[in-house]
Amino acid sequence: YIYIAIRRGPMKVPTLGTSVFGLSARTGTDADATVTGGQTDDAVIVKNRGSAVASLFSSRLTGTGYLVTSTTAAEVAAGVTILQANPWDVMDGVKVGTTSTITNASANTYINYLFRRAPGFFDEVCYTGTGSARTVAHNLTVAPELMIVKSRTPAGNDWMTYVAPLGNQAYLQLNRTYVATTSDPIWNNTTPTSSVFSVGVAGDVNGSGNTQVAYLFATLAGVSKVGSYTGNGSTQTINCGFTSGARFVLIKRTDSTGDWYVYDTARGMTVLTNPYLRLNVNSAEVATLGVH
Repeated sequence: YIYIAIRRGPMKVPTLGTSVFGLSARTGTDADATVTGGQTDDAVIVKNRGSAVASLFSSRLTGTGYLVTSTTAAEVAAGVTILQANPWDVMDGVKVGTTSTITNASANTYINYLFRRAPGFFDEVCYTGTGSARTVAHNLTVAPELMIVKSRTPAGNDWMTYVAPLGNQAYLQLNRTYVATTSDPIWNNTTPTSSVFSVGVAGDVNGSGNTQVAYLFATLAGVSKVGSYTGNGSTQTINCGFTSGARFVLIKRTDSTGDWYVYDTARGMTVLTNPYLRLNVNSAEVATLGVH
């Protein structure tokens, strides 16, 4: 036997958000196309802005399938209309299919968010559940502050979400409006570290034989920020530490029910007539930025 092994990169901590995150608003073409983010991309969220269809989440590590952020469905084989047969065989971007309203129907408008794995910013881990409390290794190099975990198989499991400001006993569900919950030790009541995160026995994150994917994010100065704030019923500024402002913002209320709101600079987020999307529902974007 002979073999060659090459270390997965990058090892350098990014200093610019534009090197690890890209977004584009585009119009569907009904023909094979490559959606690009301006850097090597490892994961993508695609949403049809004008139609009540699913938000698609796909990644280079999981291959040709995709997950839907608003449901408990298992991973779906993309075929050739939603994503192309080999959607990640390009360095920059992901290849979308032909006629699907989810990704590329003619005259439909789309927003695409593309993420690159990089130390201190974003990592992705695939693992198989054991049904027993355990740790899972990652390569983020810092403790994750936002973890989104979903079963690829089987169906029926929620998008379990850890956020550092809520502590290691609480969890949210990306596909639901629920208040932050502490009824189940999803994270085994253990704070993640720079090398591992912990999961309990719940089927959503660790069912025996379940195939799982975890998306891990952290605060990185000048690039990303995971945090919390208390509403005041009026206008307020949340300081993320960015010199030129945020390009992508995800907000969820935690002390009561509420949607998962997404804002971005490609569609605009400075005036009340700029739109927002919600990852937990299949509805089209809503053009009232400040009214929830």
